[in-house]
Amino acid sequence: MTISPISRRTLFKGAALTALSGTALTSLTACSDGTAKGSTAAAGKAVPVPTYVEPLKPKPQFAGTAQGVMDVYAGFPVNGPRTVKGPIGDGGDFEVLVMTYGQPAPPLEKNAYWQLLNKELNLNVKPVLVPSADFATKFPAMVAGDDLPEVVSVPVFMNVARLPQLAEAQFTDLSDHLSGDAVKKYPNLAGIQEANWLNGYLNGRIYGVPKSDPVFTTQLYTKTDLIAKAGANPEPRTLAELKELARAVTDKRAGVYAFCGGVNDTAMSDSMLMMFGVPNKWEKKDDGSFASYYEHEQFVPAVAALADLRKGGWFHPDTATMSKVQRDALFRSGKLAVVADGNRAMGIIAEDHALEFGMIAPFAEDGGKAVYWQGGGAYAMTMLKKTSDKKKIDRFLRVLDYIAAPFGSRESFVMSYGAEGSDYTMKNGVPVLTTRGQREQDLGLAYIVGGPQVLCNPQGAPGVDKQYHDWQQKAVPLLLQNPAAHLYSQTYNTKGSALEQQMRDAVTAVFLGRSPASSLKDAVSKWKQNGGDAMAREYADSLKKSS
Repeated sequence: MTISPISRRTLFKGAALTALSGTALTSLTACSDGTAKGSTAAAGKAVPVPTYVEPLKPKPQFAGTAQGVMDVYAGFPVNGPRTVKGPIGDGGDFEVLVMTYGQPAPPLEKNAYWQLLNKELNLNVKPVLVPSADFATKFPAMVAGDDLPEVVSVPVFMNVARLPQLAEAQFTDLSDHLSGDAVKKYPNLAGIQEANWLNGYLNGRIYGVPKSDPVFTTQLYTKTDLIAKAGANPEPRTLAELKELARAVTDKRAGVYAFCGGVNDTAMSDSMLMMFGVPNKWEKKDDGSFASYYEHEQFVPAVAALADLRKGGWFHPDTATMSKVQRDALFRSGKLAVVADGNRAMGIIAEDHALEFGMIAPFAEDGGKAVYWQGGGAYAMTMLKKTSDKKKIDRFLRVLDYIAAPFGSRESFVMSYGAEGSDYTMKNGVPVLTTRGQREQDLGLAYIVGGPQVLCNPQGAPGVDKQYHDWQQKAVPLLLQNPAAHLYSQTYNTKGSALEQQMRDAVTAVFLGRSPASSLKDAVSKWKQNGGDAMAREYADSLKKSS
C-alpha cells in the first residue's frame, strides 16, 4: 500500500498489491505475501546484508516496532526535512519498466506531477508501463527481443523463468555498492530492513533494490454491527466459537450468511490452515531437509474443517462463482459477517466511512498456541541493466534513494502529493489529492522502491489506522516465517504454477463436497512425485550454498 492519502483510484491499486503481494502465495489470487514460495530469490546471502540505519522520522501518534507493527500518523507533515543532498540525475533519460494496475497517466506535457519529478531528479523520466494482466507475457518477450529498458522493476511474486541466470547475464551486480556499510552512501536505502533486502538477492549477490511490503498477509474482517445484532461474539478464540458466530448470524431467508470465499481465492483456506497450526508453505527439519505444508499432519483436517463450515450452510450459496467485488458489496451491505482479505482491505477510503468492521486476532482452532504466516517483506525488486559504468550505477542508486525517502520527508511528500494546486490542495491544514493528482500519479514509480510503510490516511475512516495498529500488535508476536521464502528452486520456477493449480483443484473439490477429505492424500502424493520432492531437495541445496 502507498503511504499517501487513499483515494478510490489508489485504493484499487493498493488492493491489487494487497491481493497480489500478501495472501496469494499459493494462487496469486488476492497482499500475496510477496515471495511466492521463493520464486525470485536464490541462495540466500553470500554477501552481507546492507547495514540498516533507522531513518529520520517524525514522532508517530502510535509507535510501530522493528518487528513489523507500523507507525500511525494523523497526517502527513507538509514541511518535512530533505533527506537527499546534492545532485541526483544528469539531465538524461531514465527509462524504467513498471507493472501498473490503473489507466496510463496523462502524458508529460499535461502532467504536473511528472514534470515536478523530472525537475526534482534532474532527469527525463520515461516509464515503460505494462498492465498487470500483460506482464507475464510481455516481460519474457522483452527479454527475448533484447528490448528491456535501462531499469527494470519486477514484482517478486512473478515467476520469472531462470531469473538467477537472467540476472547474471543481463543485470548489474550491486553488491559492492550496497552490501554492508557501502549502502550508507544512500541513506534512504539504508533505511530498508534486512527482511526486505533478502528479496533482492540472487545467487547470493545483490541484484535488486526492494520495494518493502508489510509483513502481514490474510486477515479475517468482521461486520461487527451484524454480529452484535445477532448477539454473537465478534472475537472468537476457537473454531467452536467461530461456528457459534456463524450459526447465530446466518439467516438464509434474509440472504445473510457468515462466510464467502474459499474457491476463487485462498484467503479463507489460508486462515483455516493457520488456525490448525499448519506451517507457512514449507517447514525446515532439524536435519536441514524441507517438507511442504501439504505434508503436515494438520493439512487435511484443516481443509476438512473448512468443508464442514460449508456443509453447515454458513457459506453464501454463490461462493463458487462470486467475485471479490460482489463479495465486498455483500459485506458492506450487511449480508456477510466474516470475510478473509489482505492487509488493510477495509475502511481506508471516504466511501467506507460508515462501514463498521472489526478484525479477528489470529487464534488456534483448539484455543492453544496460535500462528500467523509472515509475508515476504517486499512487493518488487528493481534492477539495472548490466553495466560497469560506476556513474550509471551511482545515478540509478541516487534516484532510488530519492524515491525511497521515509515518511515525513520532503521527498516523500513530493512522491505522495506532487505539485500544489494541480495535484493537491490544502484543506484545514491537510493536503488532499485532487482528481487530477490521482490520475497523474499513475506512473508507477511509488511501487519500485521503498522502506517501511506507515498508517496515515487522514481521508479515510476515523480511527481505522489505530484499529489496524491494535490488530498488528496482536499478530506480530505470532509471526511464522516461510523458511523457503528466499531460496531458489528450479522445479518451482518451471513447474510450480501447474502443480499448485492441481492442489487448489483438489482442495476445491473437498470444499464443495465433490470429494472426501481423504482424497487429498492421493493429491499430495502426486504433487510430491511430479515435482514437490524435487522442490524440497532444491530448497535444501540452496540453503546449504548460502550457509
